[in-house]
Amino acid sequence: MNKHSAYRFLEKLAFERVSGSEKELEAAHLLVDECRSMGVDAVIEPFSIPAPAVTDVRLEITSPIQQEIYCTGVGRTGQTPEEGIEAPFVYIYGGEDEYITDVKGKIVLSTGGMKPELRKKLVEAGALGYITTWGGYYDDETMKTQVPHRFARLPKDDTSNFPGVMINLYTAKQLLQAHPETVRLVLRQDKDAKGESRNVVAEIRGTQKPEEVVLFSAHYDSVEFSNGAWDNGTGSVTIMEILRYYAANPPKRTVRFVWCGSEEIGLMGSWAYCKQHADELKNIILNINFDMTGVLMGNNGMFGSCDKSVIDYGVFMGKVHGIHFQTRMGLMPSDSTSFACSDVPAMSFGTMTPKGGAEIHSRRDTIDNVDPDELDQICAFATAFSAEIVNAKINVVPRALPKEVTDEKEKMKTLLGLE
Repeated sequence: MNKHSAYRFLEKLAFERVSGSEKELEAAHLLVDECRSMGVDAVIEPFSIPAPAVTDVRLEITSPIQQEIYCTGVGRTGQTPEEGIEAPFVYIYGGEDEYITDVKGKIVLSTGGMKPELRKKLVEAGALGYITTWGGYYDDETMKTQVPHRFARLPKDDTSNFPGVMINLYTAKQLLQAHPETVRLVLRQDKDAKGESRNVVAEIRGTQKPEEVVLFSAHYDSVEFSNGAWDNGTGSVTIMEILRYYAANPPKRTVRFVWCGSEEIGLMGSWAYCKQHADELKNIILNINFDMTGVLMGNNGMFGSCDKSVIDYGVFMGKVHGIHFQTRMGLMPSDSTSFACSDVPAMSFGTMTPKGGAEIHSRRDTIDNVDPDELDQICAFATAFSAEIVNAKINVVPRALPKEVTDEKEKMKTLLGLE
């Protein structure tokens, strides 16, 4: 490996790459060009994504004072009449049962998100619409004015009309301090509009067992207001470095590399890949996913959606290389979950930071939080670990998924709206 080549490529990739945007496409072409510079062909595979088009969104306190509140519309949630809905306001905290006993005919504020289960409860209880939050009390002045454009991930059978808007958490504090009695919510949208995202796929065919595939994945999209250097530029350059190694050292098994688009809106790129390549999944012996690596301060994690023997071996190799890994079995909210939910053994690597350390999903996710030496170390370890599996004389990865995955699989698919 070329020392710090991952960091140099990260410098090129560290710009806002929102799902379905022209900038995401620009990043896809950068990935293709980097693969081809090493003599490995790569292709862009497009897929459809929800791209609800909000045409009008407003939130205002109507009594005891009149005050407009900046918000964005949550796509796919539903819509109001053109004049909106005026109704009593109630704060339901995180949506616990004790707080939703009197929501009929009201507009609710939840500072604990709006998961499908809570949405269903509120609809059944007769709530008319909702407000949810993003950001924090202590954001800087610029970030306090920012609210991302999001859409709801709904189960297939959820056809309810329950319009929602999003405000900054700091704004929510001001809203509550105004003690509103009634509010008006306006949301007009084409909730079924579609957009296009894309995956980038490259492959190096195995020299001895080409029918067996080890698939490396990382998402390359970011969120609004973030250049996504850590989340997940680092994972993207990590698998690029692994590709660099196998381009120079032909593998015994086929190695495939998938840079997934639209992970940030619900693992959509990896799920699209699994659907588009359903007939090939039986040949994938292991998916190795990377989501946030090489940060300056933190502790490495290894997450198993595969037989625990694979994770135990990874921990053992970590000790040999002088790297400690915290481990957890089950599903994690990253692209490995799409493969595990498609019955492919999978695992993920990531770095967890101390409280107050590096942050994601904001302007604070910058390349300054990534350390070239830490990034090189995890790239070198990941390559050495994968080579043990890729070049093993027999397939060492059991096909059966652990109980932690089978127990969580259907719940996770519902949570993410995967079909």
